[in-house]
Amino acid sequence: MARARGRWLLLVAALAAVAAVVVVVVVRRDAAPGADGPPDVEVAVPETLIAWLDAGLPEGASVAAPPGLRDDLLGAGADAALLRDPVPEAAGNSATPALVLAETAPEGSRLLARFEREGDAPLLLVDPAPVEPTPDQRRQRETLAAAILTNPGTRTGGNAREVLSAADVDARLLALIGAATAQQGLGLAAFPRLPGEEPGTAPARRVLVDAYGGRPVPDDDAATRRLVSWLDAQLPPFAPATVEVSDEGVLIAFDYAPGPDAVVGEATR
Repeated sequence: MARARGRWLLLVAALAAVAAVVVVVVVRRDAAPGADGPPDVEVAVPETLIAWLDAGLPEGASVAAPPGLRDDLLGAGADAALLRDPVPEAAGNSATPALVLAETAPEGSRLLARFEREGDAPLLLVDPAPVEPTPDQRRQRETLAAAILTNPGTRTGGNAREVLSAADVDARLLALIGAATAQQGLGLAAFPRLPGEEPGTAPARRVLVDAYGGRPVPDDDAATRRLVSWLDAQLPPFAPATVEVSDEGVLIAFDYAPGPDAVVGEATR
């Protein structure tokens, strides 16, 4: 009943330990066996970082990292196709992320997630060239979020009301929620974040739905099937990257985009 990218499987284990700092220890060989020189060096790579990279990015995305860190990430299981320097055309692209891993966020960048490392500075995952919404796009987001909150078919739980009140929702997800609410009504249990993310770093792009058309999901099989079928029928850019049914509800998630408001604007012209 669920549709999700294969990368989602890595995220499930990480979410269970979101409150803890879990690390994978990899060994970097700095000298040939038997040669004089320093011993093997153990470098800690947060497992939550690997989970974020596996679950949060679309095809074509890139993450630049210093050579030593890149080797450590590869040793910890990161996708080699992802860990590459971005092409010049990617800078400022509203749909394709070209991210950077660093210990200090560059001026003007958007902090996406922070990953603690034992005995070392945190690793910061940043978008160095985010595409911010225009004033008109921001107002449109605020208007739609307010309409969702005032719709009698909307039920909120967890942090859902707070996030919607701030209109701090990815424009693609917000449009999807708005359409579903107008047609059937939704129960929004929460806007969960990936490990390492903090409120306010980037608009929420994941929501847990626990009711559709006034019926509980997943307890009501028919309502759950209708919701999943409706989500499966969506076209880009409103088609979610992940639709996952669990005991808590239906998780709807979009991959990170540097400028979701611009993406929606281009699609609705």
